[in-house]
Amino acid sequence: MSAWGENPAYGHRAPNAGWVEVAPYTGKFTETDYMPGMQPAGFMPTLTSFFTLHFGSFGGPPVRWAYFFMGLAGAMLFYTGNLLWIESRRKKERKAGAVTQSRSTIVMGALTVGVTLGCVAGISLTIAAAKWLPGRVGDVAAWHSWIYYLTFLAAIGWAFARGAARAGWELLAFAGAMTLLIPITSLLAAAGLPGTGWSYRHTILVDVTALAGAAALFWMARIAYRRAESGPRDSVWGEAKARTVPQA
Repeated sequence: MSAWGENPAYGHRAPNAGWVEVAPYTGKFTETDYMPGMQPAGFMPTLTSFFTLHFGSFGGPPVRWAYFFMGLAGAMLFYTGNLLWIESRRKKERKAGAVTQSRSTIVMGALTVGVTLGCVAGISLTIAAAKWLPGRVGDVAAWHSWIYYLTFLAAIGWAFARGAARAGWELLAFAGAMTLLIPITSLLAAAGLPGTGWSYRHTILVDVTALAGAAALFWMARIAYRRAESGPRDSVWGEAKARTVPQA
C-alpha cells in the first residue's frame, strides 16, 4: 500500500507531497524512492529536483506567483511574437511586389488568434465552472475536459470563419468575458445564491487576478479593433474585405 507525506525541507515528486510503499501487515517501508528525505543517494534526488522545479513547489507563495507571471510572460511572448512575425513577412512580401496575403500567412494568423485566445477562454471558463460542477455532475474531470476543448475548438473555428482581423478582437473580448465569469461566480456566492456550497473568501486573490486579466483582455480587444479598422489594408490584421490593394 502507499502512504503520502510531506517534508518541507525536501523537494517532492508530486506538487505537494511524496509517497512511500508500506507493507500493510508489518508497517515496514518497502520502497522509499519517492519519499522526501528518504530517497536513496544517486539519481533519484536529482530527478526529484526536476519535478520540484516543474511544479514550483518550493519557496512558498512568492515562487508560485513568480511562476504565474512567468507563465503569462511566456504566453504573451508567443502571441505577440507571432503577430510581429506575420507582419514582418507582409512587409517583406510587399517589397517583392506582392500586395495580397499568401494563404499560409492567412492560416497562420487565424491559428495564432484561435489557438492562443481559445486556450485563455477555455481555461477561464473551466476555472469558473470548477465552483459549480462538484455535487452537480458525476464525472467532474470529464466535464472540465469537455468545457475546455469545446471552447478551444470553437475559438479556432471562429478564427477561420471570421478571419484573423475580426476574430482577433472578437476572441479577445470573448476571452475577457470568460475570465470575468470567475469573479462573478464569487459575487453570486457572496450574495447568497442558493446552491453555492463553497466560500468565496478563499478565492479572493484568484478573483482579483481574474478581474485584472479580464480588464487587460478587454483593453487589448479595443486595440485590436482599431488595428483592424485602420491598419494597413494588405495586412492580415486589416479587415478581410479590404485585404487586397492596387499596386502603387
